Amino acid sequence: MFVNLNGKAHEIKAGLSLINLIADLGLSERKAIAIALNGEVLKKGDYARIILSEGDSLEIVKAIGGGS
Repeated sequence: MFVNLNGKAHEIKAGLSLINLIADLGLSERKAIAIALNGEVLKKGDYARIILSEGDSLEIVKAIGGGS
């Protein structure tokens, strides 16, 4: 099945949880990331309980530190 990930179609297996997608993408739950699912920003504590569905729209943003 397909989900929309950061504006691009991304194929995933049916029944995949959000936490497993994060792992599959090589992102760690401990890293500074923010995720919106179908326009709603999620709490990190919800990642494990969310099962993705065909056509879901995900935006994953990684925070990057910096400064002078």
